[in-house]
Order: sequence, then C-alpha cells, then structure tokens
Amino acid sequence: MTQKKVLLAQNSAFIANRLPRAARALKEAGYEVEILNWNRGVNAEIIENATATFQAEGIKVHSIFCGHTPYGKGIITTFNKLLFIIKVVFFLFKHGQQYKVVHAIDFDLGLPVYLAKHLNQKLKFEFVYDIADFVETFHSPIPKSIRKMVKKLSERIMEYARFIIIPDENRLINIPANCHEKTVIINNSIDPPKETRDYPVTVHKNMLNIFYYGALSKDRGIELLLKQKNVALWFAGKGELQDDIKAHANKYDTIHYLGYLGFEETLSVASQMDIIYMVYDPNYQHNQIASPNKLYEALYLGKPCIVAENTSVDTFVEKYDIGYVTKFDEHNLQNVIAEINHKELAAGLEELATKGKHAKEIYTNFSWDASKKRLVEIYNSITMWGE
Repeated sequence: MTQKKVLLAQNSAFIANRLPRAARALKEAGYEVEILNWNRGVNAEIIENATATFQAEGIKVHSIFCGHTPYGKGIITTFNKLLFIIKVVFFLFKHGQQYKVVHAIDFDLGLPVYLAKHLNQKLKFEFVYDIADFVETFHSPIPKSIRKMVKKLSERIMEYARFIIIPDENRLINIPANCHEKTVIINNSIDPPKETRDYPVTVHKNMLNIFYYGALSKDRGIELLLKQKNVALWFAGKGELQDDIKAHANKYDTIHYLGYLGFEETLSVASQMDIIYMVYDPNYQHNQIASPNKLYEALYLGKPCIVAENTSVDTFVEKYDIGYVTKFDEHNLQNVIAEINHKELAAGLEELATKGKHAKEIYTNFSWDASKKRLVEIYNSITMWGE
C-alpha cells in the first residue's frame, strides 16, 4: 500500500462528471489515482475514449466486462450485475492492498467494496462511500422487499465507511443520524474543462430551443416534453427512451437526437440553447431530493432552466429567479412553455436573458472550488492518519 495511491470506482464512471471531476482534483492534489468502472459493452466506445484521455493525464483506468449489458433493462440484466459485483470483489482481493483509499460511488460499488473488506482481512484500505443516488428510491421495477434489503445494506455500509459523501444537504434524510458527523457534502457543480470542444448545431431561429441531456429514463419528464408543440426539442444521452426519441426525431423536423455526447460537447450544445430542461417526476423520492448536474452546468453557462414542483430544485430556481417551475403534467408544462413563447418571442428573449444573467451571477457561490477543497481535506485527513 502506498500512502498516496487511491482508487475511485463507479458503475458508469464516464457517463456523469462526478468521478472524473474527483479523480482530476485528487491527481492535482498529488495523489496517484486509478479508476475502476464497468464496461457494459454498450458503453465500450465511451470507455475507450475516456481511458485514453485519463491515461494521458497519468490516471490509470481499469474496466470490468461482464457481457453485453444494456441500460434500463431491469431484471433482464440481474445476472450481469451480480457478476460485476463478484468481479469487483476479486479485483480488490488481487489489487486492493495497493490502495490507501477506495472511493466507491453508489450502492453497486459500495456493496462489493464492503464485501471485499469483510471477506479479506488483509485489505487495509480506507473506504469512502460516495452516494450520488439512493438506488432504493429509483424509478424502476425493483420490488419493495428488495428495496428494503438494499436500504438496510446501504445503511450498514454507511456505518462501516470512514467517510460518507453526498451531493446535497437534502440527502441527509436518507443518512442514519449516527452517521451525520462523518458525512460531507460535495456538490455536483461543474469542473470547467481546460479545453473546449465545439459541437455546432443549427438552432431554430423562430422558436424556443429546449435541451434535455443525460439519462433518457421515464422519470425525467421526457415523454411530457415530446408532446409539446411550437418548440424545438434537443436530446442527448442514453437510456430506455432513446428509441422513442429517435422515432420522434425521424418524424418531426423540430425534434433532434444527438446521441451520447462527451462533457465538453454537451456544454457546447447547451451554450447554444435557450433553456435547459430538468423536469423530474416528484413521485419518486430520489427526484424529490434531486441535485442535478444540469443545474450547476446551467449556472456556469448562464442558461435558464425548467424544473418540476416538489423536486427541491424548484425552491432554488424560484429563490434566485433563474428559470421556470411547472407541475409534472403535460397541461401545466404546455402552459409554462406557451407563456414563455408569448413573452419571449415578442420581446427578443429578454426575460430568458435576465434569468440567464442571474444564473451566471450566482455560479461562483456554488462553484467546484469549495467542494474540491473539502474533498482533498477528506483524503488528507485519511492519508495523514497513518497506515
């Protein structure tokens, strides 16, 4: 074990920015950083590109393959998911003694790291449990009995971990009270890329251009958005609704599917849009305490957003006047968009520009710098603690 060698592990490490951002911050702070992720087959190209990028930065990437495992297929991929957990355990049996810290993001990595430590007493690494999302609260066909089991297991893992990381104070409601003292908030703010990558698109000049990107799942208000008229809709990402979006894009000139985009490309597209869409279904607990990356990216770009009532970000949007709030239904969304259309297209997008300006102004209050400092302080406290 080396005092400064750490492993960051996540299921889909390069789909979101949480792991890459942390890996780069720790590398910058002088740590020897490695990444462990799941090659599901469908994300092989993404992993290949990310691996080359990170290795050029001096960060080694390990990928575990368990057969072709598409997203959003639920119980169909259960065997592959179990195989992944087993392979992570064996990876740690073989390599775990090299690391001072293993940083697992979410339950599907927290569980195998916890199991490996319990099954092999020779593994002395410290365990950081980073909970970006609580899987038991997800929109999915997971039975209630399984959700309860996952919740109990996750709480046991929290109690065992040296530190717990969450992206927002709203998530504290799912952390046992006896673990609050070792829980640290590292928000989902953007780590601005050192190099930009242009991805030009031909926006519609005579209508609003609304952009949704990220997980294309049924709880993200995508189906509501696809029913809207007199707007231009832009989508990027992967997930269960990707074929539906493609079908709409093939049928309508005002709907566009850009496929999966890298972080820099996503920012490029978002910078050309009028509004960022993040209308999550509040019927699911994980959306009631949402802390979307998109919110911080909208602040960074100075773009207004549309969010749903009762998803916690609605109060943030209203407090700082950085966007619009809708109920989670087709009719209300239609009214909100119609009102924006009526005001904005007649006034040269003046109100949108004002809300975007407000977003830009408050970005520094929620930038990555403060969270990065807390993250490095956690690691320094562990590595200074001794072998």
